[in-house]
Amino acid sequence: MARGLWQSGLDDWYGPGTRVVQRVRGYRPNRRGQIKLARWLRVWLLRGLCCAGLSAVIVMAVDPWAGGVERALVCALVLALASFLWRCSLIRVVLRPGEIARYGVWRRVVVPCSDVKEFHRNSWRGGLVLQTHSGEEVDFLWFDTSFWDVLYDFSSVCADAMWSHTRAASASTQAEAPSGLQRRFIWSSVADLSAAAAAASLVLAVLAAVRR
Repeated sequence: MARGLWQSGLDDWYGPGTRVVQRVRGYRPNRRGQIKLARWLRVWLLRGLCCAGLSAVIVMAVDPWAGGVERALVCALVLALASFLWRCSLIRVVLRPGEIARYGVWRRVVVPCSDVKEFHRNSWRGGLVLQTHSGEEVDFLWFDTSFWDVLYDFSSVCADAMWSHTRAASASTQAEAPSGLQRRFIWSSVADLSAAAAAASLVLAVLAAVRR
C-alpha cells in the first residue's frame, strides 16, 4: 500500500491523464495507515447545505416577528433535514490495515480482509457487492454509477482499490484483524445534536400549541 493502490492495474482508465487526476490516482495511506475513498464533491455539497440549514435555524430563532408554534415547527423540520444531510455526507469507504470499513448513513460495517471471498455485481441492484466466506454480503451501491464517472471513473477506483487492498493484506505478514463481519451504529456529533435539537423544537411547538 505504501507504493500506491493499483500497481497491477495502471493500464485501466480512471480518467483523463491530467496532473490532478494522476495525483488522485496515487492515493496514499495517512498517518494511521488508512485510505479514505469518498465522493468529496458530494460530501462538501451536503455539508454546505447542512450548514446553510443550521444558519437559517439560528436566524429564525432570533427573529422576533416569527410565531412561536410555526417557528418551532419549521426549525424542527430544518434541523431534522440538516441531521439527515450530514449523515449522508458520512458515506465513505476506509481501507485500514487488514480490513475494509464501509460507512453508511446509519451504520458502519467492518469486514476483515481475511473474510473477503469475492466482489461481484448484484444482478437486480447493479451495484458492487462484497461477499464474505460465511455468505454475508455488503453492498456499495452508493459508490457506483455517478454522472462524474464520465470524467473520473470513481466506481472502478473503489472496486480496484478494495481488491488491491485485500490482496495486499493477504500477502502481508501483518497480524490478522479479528475475524467476523461487524456492524455498528455511527455516532456523529453534528447529526446527533441536530436531531436532538429537532426533537426539542417539536416538543416546544406542541407545548406552545397546547397553551393557546
